[in-house]
Amino acid sequence: MVSSKIIIDEIYWDRIQLFISGHAENLDISRSNFILRNLMETKALPANETQTNGSDFLCRFDVAILDDGWYLPSGQYLLVNQQELDYIAQINPKFLDSKLYVLTEEQLEKYEEKETKNGKNNYLLNRYTEVFRQGGNSKKKKYTVKPKISEEVNEFVLDVKFDGVPKPRKSALSKRIKAVKKRYNKVSFKTRSFFFHSIFKGSKMMHTKKSNSVLFTSDSRESMSGNFEFVYNEMLQQGLDKEYKIHQVFKPNITERRSFIDKFRFPYLLGKSDYIFVDDFHPLIYQLNFKNIQEIIQVWHAVGAFKTVGFSRTGKQGGPFFDSKNHRNYTKVYVSSETDVPFYAEAFGIKEESVIPTGVPRTDIFFDKEYEKNIVEKIKTELPFIEGKKVILFAPTFRGNGHRTAHYPFFKIDFERFARYCEENNAVVLFKMHPFIKNELNIPEKYEDYFFDVSDVREVNDILFITDVLISDYSSLIYEFAVFKRPMLFYAFDLEDYITSRDFYEPYETFVPGKIVETFDDLIIALKEEDFEQEKVPKFLDKHFKYQDGKSSERLVDHLFSEQAEEKNKDVGEIYG
Repeated sequence: MVSSKIIIDEIYWDRIQLFISGHAENLDISRSNFILRNLMETKALPANETQTNGSDFLCRFDVAILDDGWYLPSGQYLLVNQQELDYIAQINPKFLDSKLYVLTEEQLEKYEEKETKNGKNNYLLNRYTEVFRQGGNSKKKKYTVKPKISEEVNEFVLDVKFDGVPKPRKSALSKRIKAVKKRYNKVSFKTRSFFFHSIFKGSKMMHTKKSNSVLFTSDSRESMSGNFEFVYNEMLQQGLDKEYKIHQVFKPNITERRSFIDKFRFPYLLGKSDYIFVDDFHPLIYQLNFKNIQEIIQVWHAVGAFKTVGFSRTGKQGGPFFDSKNHRNYTKVYVSSETDVPFYAEAFGIKEESVIPTGVPRTDIFFDKEYEKNIVEKIKTELPFIEGKKVILFAPTFRGNGHRTAHYPFFKIDFERFARYCEENNAVVLFKMHPFIKNELNIPEKYEDYFFDVSDVREVNDILFITDVLISDYSSLIYEFAVFKRPMLFYAFDLEDYITSRDFYEPYETFVPGKIVETFDDLIIALKEEDFEQEKVPKFLDKHFKYQDGKSSERLVDHLFSEQAEEKNKDVGEIYG
């Protein structure tokens, strides 16, 4: 199949008019549109004027009025040629060849200092940056348009920043209302905090001895699910509900307020409970001083240690610093294998002997043949279109700086080529996108026989049972899928920049159990040739799954609750400490 491209050959300015010229390869652009579109796909702004001459084009963008009569707002923008399919403009390689620039020794030294390929490319592209300053010399108020290769998507973008943008003028009344709200919120927070800590301390004083109670709590889970569910069911299986009173306090996300009753019930149970299970970041927990007889148990929601988290990110954006209390009061952390012990200890700022490799409870289903049989039948009923097909699961992580800006660059998927592969190989693709992702996956109608969005399916682990090939990037889902010993591909188009900004506990290139591809062309080729480097999977599995017997929940509960728990803790500490 011939590749079609939009190539940018020149970028220049005339006052506040931005001109971008270039050419198309194997593509008719005579009746198409050129737009600037941000990465989250919330803005699509057409060029003020476009001229085409055969395969050549010239676009003019008036940045002062581009957004419906207003200036182009801050953000990163792709140049997109809109037709039946979207074509993302690429920068001509001449812009990125240092040999075509006259660089001084000092400039060449700075160029070589850049850690990544895109860092070097952006050093060269920086000379095309245009900066508008208020009054011509303002240091605070400026509008910058910088051509660059985006670290998020590894594509050419215009990076727009308006520094010192004036805030909308507010009336005296609105300012007064805002000030009152600010004071109210401050007093309200202090009041809630006072009552929370008072109830907790009171409960702690009331329960100086064991209370035979267990609490499951999460700030990002609305019900008893995930590892919690498996631990809870094992406790019931062992009859521990007759010995312990089991409580649960959940809320679906970290920003949602607790119910009125839970505002009192939660701190009371925290002060009372002998065993407190958490499975994610839980900020209220970290500010409390628990009794020595209380166990704070972290059963982390992910399997294995992949991307760095917690104190492993100290000194980086979003990471806690050394004096942070986050995570530090866990008394036990249960993980999949010995390999994970130093990584989780590092991430949570706790001693390594507090990290115990009993296996991850929710992985027990992968070794349950009866469950597998039932869930496969159930999924085939719910998804009848997979019958007799090769099932490819496309499950990447998000891009962006957290849940507010999370997105996935769907333009990095060549739906036409993907659909052709499916047609030729009797395959379907299930897309399971990360729940944080804001922009929607829009499957072209003509490809609806091949592509299906299953992002709303609650348990991604169930889908793994019917998956033949997994395509991911930096998702910890690869641990779970490794259990099936089936092929994986890693579509990591932004690998170098992702390593620089996020990093991993082990070198990505030697860690992942499958072939790494950085372009969609290479992805399709690997699928066609079945070039998965599948020999990496068993080694990965043996390293990261100490137990492959479906008894992780049983081991965890035995270790924590049996009469011999203290002795077992001592033994495990000696072995794995």
